[in-house]
Parts: sequence; structure tokens; C-alpha cells
Amino acid sequence: MRIELHKDKNIGKVLFIVEGSRTEPYIITKLFTSILDYQLETKLREKGYKQYNSKVNPDSKIFVINAQQSNIRFIEKDDGYLNNLFKELIEEYDFDIDNAAIFYIYDRDDRSNTDNAFLENLLSKLGNSRDNPDYGRQGLLLLSYPSIESFTLSCYHDNVIGMEFDTGQRLKTFLGEHNINNQRLDENALKHATVEMLTALGLINDCTYDLDDFSECNLDVYHYEESHREKSGLYQCMSLLIVALMDLGLIELIP
Repeated sequence: MRIELHKDKNIGKVLFIVEGSRTEPYIITKLFTSILDYQLETKLREKGYKQYNSKVNPDSKIFVINAQQSNIRFIEKDDGYLNNLFKELIEEYDFDIDNAAIFYIYDRDDRSNTDNAFLENLLSKLGNSRDNPDYGRQGLLLLSYPSIESFTLSCYHDNVIGMEFDTGQRLKTFLGEHNINNQRLDENALKHATVEMLTALGLINDCTYDLDDFSECNLDVYHYEESHREKSGLYQCMSLLIVALMDLGLIELIP
């Protein structure tokens, strides 16, 4: 299998709603500007608005924002947060949210997100970045086990699915001790992370996935990870962030 990156492809409007205020925005900004060469805008808690890699491309617009809180319940919480957020994107930043691909990038943190039934239900609903007809809102929920740092590890380390941590903080400590960071992200690292994710999917559900409806694969991964955690108290390292790039056609797998 060969992995090809399609740089500067017209991908329309893309919104990343992320949990953290530092690591996730940094990774996504690095991927889309330094590696894939897009203009990208961020609006982060306590940091405000910023534009990166300024380019004129009316057919592609990528926006990264923080979630209101780390608890994933904000997605369905009936307090008007998302509606107000979408209204702000439309009116202040000319971002056509109705026709945008939306990706929710979250950690599998069983300390802040303790309602397993709620999370499982959300994974079953948020299976398509642009259209979930049975849910009434587009969006694809992509988790990292135990945290987004699994993506960083998968860029440089082999067989990350065989590595186990109970929390994202312990994984972050491991990265620091081994001088593994996101500053060195490049095309080769991104391709390595893709292979690592596909290898993990092969172990979990025989690499069966459908980008038109990723919910079944998402649930397979979730059940696998939860079963492992119940037995050992640990998560096996895996990040599904690469799925977003595959979904947008920026990463193509060629037999």
C-alpha cells in the first residue's frame, strides 16, 4: 500500500472543534499549514482570533475552535452554545457552517467523560462530517485513546497500539522523557501515523471502515478500548485524527 498526500486540494469549509487549547490546535495548524499548505484560522479560549499561512483559496477554508469545556456533553447540551457559535462563525467570519465538514476531536478521558452510555450513543450518531440525516446535525466524532498525544506517538513510534497508558498525562510524560514532540511533524511522520492507525484498525475490526458512515468502526474501536481498560485499567494507544484527513481526501491509500 502506498500513501499519497494531496496538498492544496479544494476541500470546502472545514471546522475542527477541539477539546484542548494548546496541543490539538497546534497539531491541526501544523498539519494544514506546514505540511498540507492551507490557510487556517483559529479562535481559542483566552487567545482570540488568529490566521495562519495566509492564502487566497475561496474553495477551502479551515477553522479551529475550542470546545466550551472538556466534558463532551456540550455537543447535545440545550443551552444554545453551539447555535451561538455557529451564528458567530457565519456572521463574523463568513464561514458557511451549513455546508461545512465538522470534526469533533476529543480524548477518551474516563475522568471527565464518565457517562459511557452517552458517549457510545454520540459515537453512533456522529458518523459523517457533512451529513447525519438521523441526527439533524453534521459532524464526525473522532477520539484518541487515552489522549491526542497518541497521534504524536504514532508519528514516530512503531506498534503504538501495543503501548498502554491509563491517562493522557502519563502518555505526555512518556513523550517528554523520550523527546517526542509535534515540532518535527512532516510528511513522513504523517504517513507513519496513517500506517499505525490502519494497523490498529486491522487488529480491532479487520480494517473495516466506511468514511460515509464511520459510526460502526468508531463503536468497534470504542468497545475494544473499553474492554481492555476494564481488564487492565489501561488504554491502548490509538488516535483517529488521521480519519479526518482521509475523509477530506487529503490522504489517499493506493493498493
